[in-house]
Order: sequence, then C-alpha cells, then structure tokens
Amino acid sequence: MNESESLFGSSEKVAEQAPPPGLVDQFVGVFTEPSSLFKKLREAPSWVPALILTIAVSLVVMLLWASKVDMAESTRRSMEMMKNVFHVNIPDSALDDAIAKQDGKHPWISAVLGPLMGTPIIFLLVALIVWGFAYVGRQVDGEAPSFKQAFSVATVHYLVTLPSMFLAGVMALIQPVGGRNIQELMPTVLSFFVKPESGLLRGLCGLVDPLWIFSFVVLAIAMKHTLRAKPWAIGSCLAFFGFFGIIFRILGGFLQ
Repeated sequence: MNESESLFGSSEKVAEQAPPPGLVDQFVGVFTEPSSLFKKLREAPSWVPALILTIAVSLVVMLLWASKVDMAESTRRSMEMMKNVFHVNIPDSALDDAIAKQDGKHPWISAVLGPLMGTPIIFLLVALIVWGFAYVGRQVDGEAPSFKQAFSVATVHYLVTLPSMFLAGVMALIQPVGGRNIQELMPTVLSFFVKPESGLLRGLCGLVDPLWIFSFVVLAIAMKHTLRAKPWAIGSCLAFFGFFGIIFRILGGFLQ
C-alpha cells in the first residue's frame, strides 16, 4: 500500500476552514483591527452573534426610553416643528387634542417591534445594497461576493455605533427624558451638548457623531476585504448611505 494512503484513502490532511471570529473578537476588532477582522469574515462569514447583541441592546434601551418619555411633550414638539419649519397649518384645537390623547401614554409597541423586527429588516436592506454595489464592482479576477458575506458586513460593521445606543440607555436611566428622542440622548452626538435655536443648525449638529462617521470608514474597509469590491463601488455605496443618513439625521435634528 502506498505510504501516502491509509485504510480510508489519502492520508493528506484537508485544510480545515478557520472558525469565524467570536462576538468579543468582532466587537474589539471592529475598533482596533477592522482590516484583519473583515479578512477573516470573508473566509468565515458570521452575523448571528452581532445581530443578537444589537437587538438585545436596542431592545433594552428602547424599553428604558419608552418607560420615561413624555409622549405629550414629544407630540407637542413634533407638531410645533411641523407648523414652524414646514409651515403646516394645524389648528390650535387639533394640536391640543393630539397632545391630550398622548398624555400618560408609553410607546411600548414601537419600543419592542423596532428592535425585534426593524433591526433585522434594516440589516437585510443594507446587506442587499452593499451586496449589489460589491457584485457590480467586483474584482475581475475574483469570485463574486456571497450574500452571507454581505450580511456579515452589514451586521458586524454596525457594532461601531452600538456604544452610542448603550450610552443613550444610560442617559435615559440617570436623567429625565422629557420629550427627547433616542438621538438626543446619545452623548456621542454634538446635539446632545449644543442646542441652537435654528432647526437647521440643530440638524447639522446631529451629523457630528464620531462613531457614526467612523462606521463609514469601517464599511469601506469591510467592502474592500470581505467583499473585495473596487474603489469606485465602495465610494458609490458610501455616497448612497451618506446621502440618506444625512437626510435622516438632519430631520432628527429638526425634531429636537
């Protein structure tokens, strides 16, 4: 019998695929060694731990916020913003009636459904968009990125912004919430400290968030190493998310 063979065939060991990085490695690596982390995620995509952690943190924070938020005050601020900024004609009687209906209420349903259903849906949409850009802009000599790789990119890169959500929960726990939304409770955002009179300036302050900005850097690194997309595809994808992200954050600033 050939020495290179055994009773069960070739004795040569088949190279085993390395296991995916664990949740701790993902959370630490996304801040300290994102290039190395996303190279590993290309060979061994992983998204379940990051998704579960994000849902769990978001659910706890949203429930804390929902237990303390003053919905009557939140409604008043929103409707006054619609009147003053967007010049929507809302009669005073309708304004008072809407505020009265929200007095003493708590948004438990949205606080639960948002993390449990909204988070996976958002990650799914982000993964589809990232995968689409990476697929069209893939390297000529490389294999096409898989959707599992794209979903890993969508979930793991979001871990960068998770401390903002966690700190918002801490703020909701230790101080009055009033009518403030979650973004207003994040001490990583400039609008937490600065409250200009101008709605536009409040919106622009909402853009100054180091963790949110860093998430775009991490996404670019992930698309390069996990999906191996071309630079133009990465730039286009970042511009797409940046455009809508800026709009939503400015609108959030108007509501403050």
